Amino acid sequence: MNMHSETVNGNPAPFSYAYYRHMLDQCRKAGFTVTSFERFNERITRTIILRHDVDYTLDGLLEFAEIEADLGCSATYLFRVHADEYNLYSPVSVATIRALEDMGHEIGLHFEAMNVGRALQLDPENLLKAEKALIEIILGKAIRSCSEHREISGVLHRTPLFDSLYDPYAAGFAIYAMDPKYAKAMKYLSDSNAHWREGDVLKHINSFDRFQLLVHPDWWFESDLLLKGPYYHPRSTHP
Repeated sequence: MNMHSETVNGNPAPFSYAYYRHMLDQCRKAGFTVTSFERFNERITRTIILRHDVDYTLDGLLEFAEIEADLGCSATYLFRVHADEYNLYSPVSVATIRALEDMGHEIGLHFEAMNVGRALQLDPENLLKAEKALIEIILGKAIRSCSEHREISGVLHRTPLFDSLYDPYAAGFAIYAMDPKYAKAMKYLSDSNAHWREGDVLKHINSFDRFQLLVHPDWWFESDLLLKGPYYHPRSTHP
């Protein structure tokens, strides 16, 4: 079955690129500004901050970015430094990051200072600063935004979250995605593990004026997820 052509209640199938375009288009038509963290304007009431944690694959990033740019939206793309699944410094990765930035999107860090620091016996605060610097070398400028990557080893080892012990802002960030002003004062929605626990943003669009919308490109596809290429690493997941 071609999921790209399948419809649900007359709309494109969830997790297809067609549905992603539909979802953002409906938000725009409802009067929302869809923006990255760095472009967020407190004076604009109806706003969706659009965030992408790049967990396992670069496949689909440019498709997402082109849809967003076509609709007049911007997003924040947060990359891992320690990923087994992609090499941040490979030519393809660097070219992808630069293309995203050229389309007007923000690049930031999806950090792993607590879990990697635990495994390698490194100081988490110093490791976070090092992770930040590695992305800044690629961009040739300082980055502003970050979020923490959560995966199963942190659950097994009962590793605390970074912000429960340290201040992410002390590493030089201007924006921490799970700061209460972004994660509590706004309606926070996420498609983690391809599951909208409260339904996607269209379910809530008439109930809230501000959202932080976390969308993981890993799970989204053109026609079928298995035809997309590697999208998930069996040794790691996050709640």
